[in-house]
Formats: sequence, C-alpha cells, structure tokens
Amino acid sequence: MNYVISTLVTGALVWWFALGPGRKAGEQLSPFNRKVLGAASICVGILLALRGRIDIGIVALSVGAWLWGVKLPQALDPVGNARISRIRTRALEVLTDLGNGERDARILAGRFAGKAVSQLSIPDLVALADELMRIDPDGLGLIADQLDRLAPGWRENVHFDAATGAGAASALGSEMRVEEAYQILGLEKGASEEAIRGAHRTLIGRFHPDKGGSGYLAALVNRARDVALNAAKRG
Repeated sequence: MNYVISTLVTGALVWWFALGPGRKAGEQLSPFNRKVLGAASICVGILLALRGRIDIGIVALSVGAWLWGVKLPQALDPVGNARISRIRTRALEVLTDLGNGERDARILAGRFAGKAVSQLSIPDLVALADELMRIDPDGLGLIADQLDRLAPGWRENVHFDAATGAGAASALGSEMRVEEAYQILGLEKGASEEAIRGAHRTLIGRFHPDKGGSGYLAALVNRARDVALNAAKRG
C-alpha cells in the first residue's frame, strides 16, 4: 500500500511541475526565489533518499535542479529544461534555454563574429546594432529587447523601426521550414502536438511584449507553433 501511495504522489508531482500549474508558477519566480526554493527542494530530496524514499527523492532533486537551471538527463528531467530554442538569421543565432529562460545570441558574421552579444561592451553593442541594421535587420529585430537592457539609448544612434521589424518577422515566419520550427521550439522533429503546445506556452511566456519580451520573437514563436502543428497533423 505504501508503494502505491508513493507512486501516486510521485506521479502527481511530476505532472504538476511538467504540465500543470507548477510549471507556470516556477517560470514566474524571481531568480532569488528560484535559488532558495531549489536549494530547499534539493535538501528535501537528499533527506528522502537517505531515508529510503528514493522515488520521491529523485523527483524533489529533479525539481530543485530545474529551479537552479541545471541541465538534467532526459530520464531525470520532468520539466524538459535541457531544451534549447534556436533561431538563426544571416548574422545571428539566438539561443534560449527553456528551463531557466536565459537568452543570448552568437554573432555569426561581421565585425564581432564569433562572440556572444552578452560579451560586448556598450559601445560595441551600439556598433553591432548599426552593423546589423545594414546586413541583418531580421537579426537586429531578434535582439532589440536584449539591447534595450544591455545598452539603453542605442536606438538614438541606430535608425531601427520596431514596426518594420515586426513586419520582417512575419515575412521571415511565412517562409519557415518545418525543421526551423522545431529548432525554434526546442523540440525534436516528430514531437507530439502536446509537446509543441507546451514548448510554445513556455516560449511565448518569455517573449510576449506584455512581459517585457519582443514582439518580433513572439511572432516567430507563434509561426513556429503553427508550422510544427501542421506537420504533426500530417504525420
């Protein structure tokens, strides 16, 4: 009887954090609160494991690791935090960790090729924006909100039109291939409709303009969902 109860409790915890309200609640926590709750969950997991409750202990450890942003093997990863969303343009590759929401972009072409956007100084970020406006306006649209955080005032030196960027996102999305859609969602080709919708919820929660994200990115994520769902329905 105890085994049955523990199995039911374990299953309920996995569901709550993987698909239920716990996933959304965890994603909305501040970095500090994630660390505190993650440490508490890890301590509980270790204590349970030492007392012989390995089944529930593994769940607690997995949840704690997820809150800390640790990438886990798929077998121990109830919330899929090892997935990476990839969006590639002519000069950039934007990478988003679906587990902890961290986002950065690798520069693929131009003066700063080989570096990450987060590594650049404020003057270099302004120079990058000016360069992207000339060689890759799509890419500039992808990181505009990141530049707003890292280099406030960059728009005063670069003539970037947010409306034009949103239009470019729609045009870019209309040409999206199935493989690109899965990469944006951080999924393997052939993922289920449930997985597609779940990845979309996670990404749109981070990229939606109402939450301080980018309308450009939100448009691409929405298009990726539609393309991937159509592919899933075709089998």
